[in-house]
Amino acid sequence: MLIVIVGPTGSGKTSLATTLSDFYHAPIINADAFQIYQDMNIGTAKIARSDKYYQRHYLLDIVEPSQSYSVKEYQEDFRKTYLELKNMYQNIIVCGGTGLYIKAALYDYCFEDEKDNDVSDLESLSNEELYALLKKMDSKATETIHMNNRKRVIRAIQIARTHDINKSESIDQQAHQLFFKDETVKFLFLNPNRQDLYENINTRVNQMIENGLVNEVKELLNKYELSKTAQAAIGYKEVIEYLEGKDTLEECIELIKKRTRNYAKRQVTFFRHQLPCLEFETKEALLKEAMKNE
Repeated sequence: MLIVIVGPTGSGKTSLATTLSDFYHAPIINADAFQIYQDMNIGTAKIARSDKYYQRHYLLDIVEPSQSYSVKEYQEDFRKTYLELKNMYQNIIVCGGTGLYIKAALYDYCFEDEKDNDVSDLESLSNEELYALLKKMDSKATETIHMNNRKRVIRAIQIARTHDINKSESIDQQAHQLFFKDETVKFLFLNPNRQDLYENINTRVNQMIENGLVNEVKELLNKYELSKTAQAAIGYKEVIEYLEGKDTLEECIELIKKRTRNYAKRQVTFFRHQLPCLEFETKEALLKEAMKNE
């Protein structure tokens, strides 16, 4: 059985995964887009290497921050890891908040061959102008991509430019069946009360700063030429801007909190509409369902 634990950032997914790992004697496959990066620890709330559960995790710390890493690469790495673990374990836990990683890994999510495409002409456009262009090329994509998510807007425009069909048409043509057809899959969605979640997020950001997030970013910048993918991580891009003198530390902290809360809202929307999840407000209720005997 695959037990897939999803939820917004700061909801407490990791502690659920470790509890279920003990209960089922199961490994945990990471499904967080930034915990795959080495040395990005504090800002991603990654489980510490010294933690006894670290060794039960897979797809953590597999890429240097100087490298880009795509959804397609995650799909390939996940499926290879799953097949290896399935030879040793009856149950496997998947835990993370990157919905597209989970969907690509577990469903028949196909990727067309990439084509080179220069998008330098798009860099000078405002978010509003990019969004208007995408609406002309793939109006359906604008229903699920926020105007301020510049990276995804540009990516959707690139796909529309270089492929015979746009991104939305490609997704619609896929059967959306589970890839591992002989596997029982449980999607369990932890979605705490919003006020509690936002308080947890604000507290966690404060703790990240206290634990040395600024120094972690300094060390990353000294050690690596960060890829655009790595730089996009919430917490890291804001600290980089602070180190460049664009904001005060207080402004940086408030911006991290705001963007994390906004990201959590987008995660909730994705899990509700893109995955067949059972939704729970508390950890206790989710654990009760997850520990049911089949």
